[in-house]
Amino acid sequence: MKDMMKQYSLWVIAVCATLGTMAQPTKRAVVPSSTRFIGYTNYWHDEYKNVYRYGNLFKIAVPDIEKTIAQSKLDLADDIGLPGLDMQEGFMEALLSRPFQVIRDENKDQQRIPGHQVLYVLKPSSAMAKQYPYPSDWRQKLGPHQLKAKNFADLKAYTVPKDKAPLLLIVSDDQQSVEKLLNYLAKAKELLDTYRIHKGWFGAETLLKSVTITQGHPLEVMARGMNEGVSFFTFNGYMDFLMQDELDQWVKESNLPLVADVGFNPIWGLKNYEHLQVQDMPDRKSWVDFAHKKGGYAFRQVWDPEADTLNLNYDGYVATEGNKEQVDNDKTPFVVTTGPMDGDLIHSMLLFVDKTQPFTKEEMWKTIMARRSVAVLDHAKMMGSLSYRATAALLYLDRVYLENYFSDRIDIQTDWKGYTLEVTVTNFSDRPLNGQLKVNSSTGLQTSAESTALAVSLAPGAQKTYRVSVQPSARAMDHAHPLAIQLKYGDRLKSTLAMLDLPKAISVHRLLYGQAPEVDYPLSIHNFTRQESFPIRVEVKDSKTGKQVYTATETGRAAMGSYLQTQLKLPLKQGHYAVTVSALGIDYTSQLGVGGDEGKVTLREEDQNKDGIMEYVLENEKVKITLLAIGARVIEYHVKERNDNILFKLWPDKAEDDRRTYRKRGYYPYGGFEDFLGQGSMETHKVYKAEVIKRGGDQVQVRMVADYYGNELVKTFALYGNSPLLEVRFALNFTNPEANVIGPQPILELGKVHGPEDLFVAPTIYGMEQYRMRMEDYFGRVIYLKEGWNAGYDTEADISFVGAYPVDQPLFLHMWMNHPRNSEAHYYYTEFQPWTPIIQKTTMYFTYYLWGDAGGWEKAVQALRDRNLITTIK
Repeated sequence: MKDMMKQYSLWVIAVCATLGTMAQPTKRAVVPSSTRFIGYTNYWHDEYKNVYRYGNLFKIAVPDIEKTIAQSKLDLADDIGLPGLDMQEGFMEALLSRPFQVIRDENKDQQRIPGHQVLYVLKPSSAMAKQYPYPSDWRQKLGPHQLKAKNFADLKAYTVPKDKAPLLLIVSDDQQSVEKLLNYLAKAKELLDTYRIHKGWFGAETLLKSVTITQGHPLEVMARGMNEGVSFFTFNGYMDFLMQDELDQWVKESNLPLVADVGFNPIWGLKNYEHLQVQDMPDRKSWVDFAHKKGGYAFRQVWDPEADTLNLNYDGYVATEGNKEQVDNDKTPFVVTTGPMDGDLIHSMLLFVDKTQPFTKEEMWKTIMARRSVAVLDHAKMMGSLSYRATAALLYLDRVYLENYFSDRIDIQTDWKGYTLEVTVTNFSDRPLNGQLKVNSSTGLQTSAESTALAVSLAPGAQKTYRVSVQPSARAMDHAHPLAIQLKYGDRLKSTLAMLDLPKAISVHRLLYGQAPEVDYPLSIHNFTRQESFPIRVEVKDSKTGKQVYTATETGRAAMGSYLQTQLKLPLKQGHYAVTVSALGIDYTSQLGVGGDEGKVTLREEDQNKDGIMEYVLENEKVKITLLAIGARVIEYHVKERNDNILFKLWPDKAEDDRRTYRKRGYYPYGGFEDFLGQGSMETHKVYKAEVIKRGGDQVQVRMVADYYGNELVKTFALYGNSPLLEVRFALNFTNPEANVIGPQPILELGKVHGPEDLFVAPTIYGMEQYRMRMEDYFGRVIYLKEGWNAGYDTEADISFVGAYPVDQPLFLHMWMNHPRNSEAHYYYTEFQPWTPIIQKTTMYFTYYLWGDAGGWEKAVQALRDRNLITTIK
C-alpha cells in the first residue's frame, strides 16, 4: 500500500504542479483539503475524501485512496465475521506457499510434521507474542465505526522474518475469533488446492453493432481486462450478441488462455441467437423459453414479484450490491454485470474452477451455476457463499497473493503509431523484472522478426516502451485483429491483447447513380503496403452483356498506413454497369446505374421559419423536396400527385418536452430523412455548412458538410428531372472509434394519418415479409435482407415509398414502429434504418435512394430496378 500511495502522491503533486504552472508559474494553484464521515445515514459507513479547488470555481472531491483502502479491509473483515482481524500483507502468501500445521500456545511437545511450516496460535501475553510483537496502529489512526463496538475482538495474523522461513503467528485473546479464522484458513487451503481462480468481467457492454454509442471495442475491453488478470468475458451491450462468431474467431486467433461469450439481459450463454428479436418479445415467458430452447440461461432480478407470480423457470439472479443478503444466503446461482468501459469496469466475478478441467465456456457456466463464485464490487465489497467469499476476502486482505497470482504488479499498455505497435511495460513491484516479451500476430499480419523474443529487464519502478513493426497483407484488410502479447518472467506468464482495426483497402459507393455523358465516381484507397506510389485501374462493364465499355489507369500516392481520396470521371452512356477498381492487389466491384436527361428540376433557397438558416427546396414535376441544414436532413418529401408529405415532420414546431432536463442528449424528433449516430444522434442539432453544387437543368445538387471535432460527415443530395428519385450520398472521414455505426433513416408517415392501413414490405433472406402498425404498442425488428430495399404503402391513400441502398453494407435493416408512449418521441411513425458500420482510416461511402410516388410499392421497386439501383446478396 505504501508503494501505491507514494506513486499516487507523486501523481497528485505532478498534477497540482502542472496546473499551477499553467495558471501561475511561481506557485501551485490547487488548494487541497480533506473531509471524512464516520457514522450512520441509512446504513453504517465511513468515507474519507480529498477535496481540490482550483481558481475558486473548479472543485472536485475524490476518495482518499489510502484511507479508503484501509476502510475496505475493515469492512471486508467485518463481513466475514472477524471485524477485529488485522492481517499483515503477505501472510496468506507465506502460509499457502507450503503445507502448515497449527501449534497452540508454544506447545513444545507437539510433534512436528515433516515438510510442514508451523502456524503458531498465541495469546498476547505469551512469551513468543511478546518477543515478536506486531505494532500495528493503523486502525486506531483511522478511527472507523467498527472500533467502537464493545465486543470488538483484536485478532492479528502476521509473519516474522527468519533466516530459513518466516514465523507465522496468530495472536488474540478471543478464542472464538481464532477458531473462525483457522477454519477459514483451512477452507481456503482446501479450495485453492482443488480450484483455480478465474477473474472475469460478466456483462461488459460495448455497442459494436449498434447506432448507440459507448466507449470501447470488445478487443479493447479484453485487452484492459487481461492486463488486470481477467480471463473470461461476457458481452451484454445492445446487439453485442451479433458478434458471437466474430468473438469466437478473435479468441481463436489470439491463442491466449481466455474465454469470451455474449448475451442480452436477461438471457446468456445461448448456442446461437438466430431469430432473436429483442424489440419484439411478447412477454417474459418468451425470453425464458428462447434461452432454454437455445441451450442457454435466463436470469431475473432478485426482487421481482411478477417473476414470482408467473413462476417461470429462471436459472439465476442478476444481482446488485443491494441484493447482498439474498446472494450470500440463497442457493440460487447469480451474476453481477460489469457494464460499459465509461463506467470504469469496476465490478468483476471470481470463479473457482475445477483444476482437473480445461477452462472453456461450458466450464465457466458450470462453475457459475454451481455457485462457486464471488462477486467483487467497488471498494472490494463481496457477495457469494461464505466459504468462497471468505477465501476471496482473506486473499484480498493479504494483497500479495492476488498480485502474484494475477501478475498485477506488472502493467502492460499498448498504443499504435501507424503500423508500429508500442508496448509499454511498467514494473510496479519491488523486485527487478527480467523476462521475454513476445508479440504474436493475427491472421494476415506479419510482425518484425525481433518481436519473437524481446528481452525485458526493468528495475523496480522502471518503465520501458518496446516497438514492433506490423505489416498487413491484402487478406488482413477489412477486419479487426487481436495481437497476442505475452511476457514470461520466471515461472510466470502475463498475457494481454492489442487490436489493429483495418479498413477496406478500396472504399467506393457500392451502389451509385449518375447521368450521361459523365459520371463522378469517388473512391478512397488505404495503402497498407510499403510502396508509396501504386497504379489504380478502373474497368467498367455492361451488366447485361458483360462487355467492357471503359478502362483507365492512373497513379495513386499515399504513405503506408494513410489513404488517398480521389474522384474519377467515367464517360458512360445510359445503362447498367459494374465498375471494378483494382489497386494494391485487391479488386472491388460496385453497381452503377446511369440515366439520361430526364427533364427539368429547380432549386431555391428559403428561410421558412425565419431563423436565419436557409432551407433548400428541390422541385420537379413529380416531387418537392425540402432540405434542412440542421442535421443535413430531408425534412419534407412531397409527392405532388397525392399532395402528401410521406415523411413525418415536426419541424418547425418544437417537441412538447423541449425544455425537459438534458433534452438534447436524447432522441429529438425533428422528422424527415435523418440519421442515427448515437442516441441522441450527434448530428441532430448540428447546423451543416450547405453549398449548392448544381442549381438547375436536368439535376440539382446540394452538398452539406459538418465537422465534429475532427470527424467529417458530408452529404450530397441530388434530385433528377421528371423523376421522384432523390439520391443522398454519404462520405465519412471519422477518427472517433466509438462512433462506429450510422443509421440513415426515413421517418415514414404515409398518407394523412399513420396506422394499420400502412403496409411495409422487406425482401428478407427468409422470404418477403410484411408488417403493419400495432396501434396499442411500439415494437421493432431486426431484418436481414436478400435485396437492398424496403417499401411502404398506404392502402387507403394509394401512395408508396421505397428506400434503396447497397444490401451488403449494413449489418441489418432495423425497423421501428413508434408509439406515442415513447418517452423520446410521442408520435406514431415508422422507421427503417440500415445500420451501417462506420469504417475509419479511409473515406467511407454510402448511398441511400428515396422514391415516393402514387400507386403501389411494386411499381416503385421496379422503377429502381430499371435504374440498376436494386442490389442482391450474391
